[in-house]
Amino acid sequence: MCIAAPAQVIEINSSDKMAVVDFGGVRQQVKLDLLDDVEEGRYVLVHSGYAIEVMTDEAAKESLEAWDELLKILDEEDEQTL
Repeated sequence: MCIAAPAQVIEINSSDKMAVVDFGGVRQQVKLDLLDDVEEGRYVLVHSGYAIEVMTDEAAKESLEAWDELLKILDEEDEQTL
């Protein structure tokens, strides 16, 4: 199973097909080799350092809410094991 995480595109460097994306405050460079229609401000799914899909605003919102819920549950489980 593969996991891809949503991230917002902050900056694009089209000369080397790279972008800086934001994962809720954590910024990382990703490769854009697999996509043609990326724009700053849009959300993309990122897997293994590659942007693999441009997301609609609705899909990005739903995915971010799901990630927030998952992280909340994992935090609660960690607190219970201490």
